[in-house]
Amino acid sequence: MNDFENHKWPAVVFFLTCGLFFFGCVWYLWVGARNPEYYWHPSPTLTGQPADRVLEKNASILLEKNHGARVDSARIVYRGSCNGTLHMDLYVLQLDPHYGYPHQVEEDQARKGFRMGEYYFQVLASSDGKISLKRL
Repeated sequence: MNDFENHKWPAVVFFLTCGLFFFGCVWYLWVGARNPEYYWHPSPTLTGQPADRVLEKNASILLEKNHGARVDSARIVYRGSCNGTLHMDLYVLQLDPHYGYPHQVEEDQARKGFRMGEYYFQVLASSDGKISLKRL
């Protein structure tokens, strides 16, 4: 009888470990799983989005919301408008191509002309979804 009690604890530890492992796996699958797009952002060529167009001096371009255009060694992305304020991001490609410097410009001032970085622009027409931008 004593021999059985001495050899019972390895079985208890084994089943307790298996139960905790199973509970951990179920918990991870139910609560801890994330969408794969959280970790991986596909490139624009894989998603079918057009590559950034280049905005030359004295030329104009139509930008859609969350799309950008290259300006020499920078990139401009239009983020939309809110209460008469235009929101744009300026990416300095030589400094850090993954960080956008946010700019907010009043629409009235933008129609007269404004500076973003070392570049001058003028808004020809704007809405929340699109903007017509001219480089001066």
